[in-house]
Amino acid sequence: MPLKIPPELKKVKPFVLRAEELDRDKSPESRLVAYYCRQFAVQTGISLATSPDGKRCLGELLGQLESEKQAMSVFTADESHVICKKFADRIFDKADAEDRAGAATKGTAKTFYATASFYEILQQFYEKGIEEEQKSEEQQEEERKRIYCKWKATEILKAIKEGRTPEPGGYGENTEADGGGSQAEEAPAEVPPPAPVDESPDVFVPKPPPA
Repeated sequence: MPLKIPPELKKVKPFVLRAEELDRDKSPESRLVAYYCRQFAVQTGISLATSPDGKRCLGELLGQLESEKQAMSVFTADESHVICKKFADRIFDKADAEDRAGAATKGTAKTFYATASFYEILQQFYEKGIEEEQKSEEQQEEERKRIYCKWKATEILKAIKEGRTPEPGGYGENTEADGGGSQAEEAPAEVPPPAPVDESPDVFVPKPPPA
């Protein structure tokens, strides 16, 4: 049964939904990513939960984490980071390929939006509060992809709503001039913030193809 999330914890809802979607796939990888989605939701929600409903919601999430804690302890933090990042990259590549092939749909937009959450949970593997210039190249790349995914999801849905074909590729790319455009992770930091995307639990059921 989906966890009921009170309005004050709206910010953590995408991460809880991603975890619940991943629960449908019992693979070790999906279990691990779901675990870190819930952990990130708790970390984000601690300062937001002020009502009894909010605290009860975080309590349920903590209970779910505790039930998986022993199984997840076989992985080090570094191993968990690598697994979560590879998962995010694989889902990103799927959505990016559809988009660059000119085949973007609402499903593509929702996959981009879900992928943004998978990149965002990677923040918990880094030291908190460090200055931008002190961040590693890997962390900066993950943040650029997160921003790109949210922007791209919004752009695709906007195009569909306006009755036009979504433009393939990244922000400001000229695919004819440069023979394919820059990579998505090179999207500029000033990409405009995205509008909300439907966060229904059914927007994304990850089932990665065999490696």
